[in-house]
Amino acid sequence: MIKIIFVSPVNFEALKQRHQGLALELAKNNYEIFFVNPLCSNGFSCKTLKKAKNFTILDIKIPFKAASYPIIQNISIKIALKLIIKKLHINPSDCILWLAEPCYAEMTNRKWRKIIYDCCDLHGNFPKQKYETWQSYESIAAANSDLITISHPFIKEHFSESIQKKCLLIPNATFFNYYKNEQNKDYSNKIKILSSGAHYEWVDIDWLEMLTSIDNIELHIAGKGRGKAFNQLLKNQNVVFHGELNTDQLLKLMKECDVGLIPFKNIELIKGVDPIKAYDYRATGLKIWAPDIESLYSNKYIDSFIKDAEQAKEAIEKLKDTGFNEDIEKVPTWSERVEMILPYM
Repeated sequence: MIKIIFVSPVNFEALKQRHQGLALELAKNNYEIFFVNPLCSNGFSCKTLKKAKNFTILDIKIPFKAASYPIIQNISIKIALKLIIKKLHINPSDCILWLAEPCYAEMTNRKWRKIIYDCCDLHGNFPKQKYETWQSYESIAAANSDLITISHPFIKEHFSESIQKKCLLIPNATFFNYYKNEQNKDYSNKIKILSSGAHYEWVDIDWLEMLTSIDNIELHIAGKGRGKAFNQLLKNQNVVFHGELNTDQLLKLMKECDVGLIPFKNIELIKGVDPIKAYDYRATGLKIWAPDIESLYSNKYIDSFIKDAEQAKEAIEKLKDTGFNEDIEKVPTWSERVEMILPYM
């Protein structure tokens, strides 16, 4: 059985994202997955936790981290890799390295059976990231990789022509298989709209505030948030804040709502985003609204693009007229996405 050292930018126990979805499906396809959680500092250890058949989580502590300083960061990554090799008793040349965190690019300088770089964001555009530094990490990861899986076509444009030949488009998918079928839903009272996920700097809080100004709208928020504007939004009488939910709790909330929101700001970062929430919303039968942003026009799941309160009211009338579409296209699952990768493994 081929081992995959799966280096993730998110903790396995965090809200499920692309990384957990792909890793779990690879394990089902007879690969032995060692899922490396984000490194922690102020320590020197590598602990393992068997989570499922063919699936082990690694929690690693190293003396220091310094993602903003590549020379120091590379030393820390070398230490982490030595801990992994010693703990698992592996030879890297016998294993696949799946790298989804570019600041760990130093790992790609070893000889592996194969290196796959999974790129699902425009790195360097996140808050507090220095663009040049993160691009330097990405250039190393891309150059050393045998295959680059990307989640959105726009990401490919940021690579050179020679690197683009390595790129394979693997869009996101849904974690849910539930399709609700409510043909006669009553929209005469409150329209329940849902915004789920991390409400950080890339979320348009003003747009969400605008939606709450409409009398018959009730905004439900699930997930984290930060900033003065976000905290002020939670005080609105038309807002219900659920905090962080696990997958089952989120599914239950989705079943109770009418519309899912993709509340992105019009910034560079979101041009390369294939929002998982769009797949999850649609899989659970929700209509989907988003701000009127050109880079989102290609998303086939978005039903209405809304720039102001008048357009929001028009979207409500459209919702009342059309209701739930029984002939909705089946939403791709992670097992189907992994099928796209297997021929290249």
